[in-house]
Amino acid sequence: KKARRSVYRKAEASNVGESGFYIYGVGNLLTKVAHCCNPLPGDDISGYITSGQGVSIHRQDCGNMLRLRSVDPERVIQVSWGSAPKKVYSVPIRVKAYDRSGLLRDITTVMDKSSVFILSLFSGETKAGIATVFVKVEVADVEQLSTVISRLRQVANVIDVQRVSD
Repeated sequence: KKARRSVYRKAEASNVGESGFYIYGVGNLLTKVAHCCNPLPGDDISGYITSGQGVSIHRQDCGNMLRLRSVDPERVIQVSWGSAPKKVYSVPIRVKAYDRSGLLRDITTVMDKSSVFILSLFSGETKAGIATVFVKVEVADVEQLSTVISRLRQVANVIDVQRVSD
């Protein structure tokens, strides 16, 4: 039997205070928006660690950033706008239910209402009128997973819902 594992999917960022930027892999640093390209929220951005002036934030397609990336790549760092990304974990779930029309729709509706991202969905062969559905979802924590499993158990005709190994 395989060991259960969770997959870390997204990089965690470090908050840099009031600036509204998050710098990956680095603690609090002074930041300033580069005047050469004036990035706006929503633009793809990168940071450049300056000498004594913190991190300058550039659009990724800025000519100066492209030059800095080729000349001094070790000083270019990943930066993002807004709130810090959350860790998410990939978790496989098995749903056994008496087969019926609309079963998959009801399962995906539960995922949607639970704000859970579906990575994959597979419905196995129905045996003796019982369908087995495997769904892999991204969850933030055990609490969110428990909520999803509880809601799936309330779907009509569902017999059992289990977290399974990959």
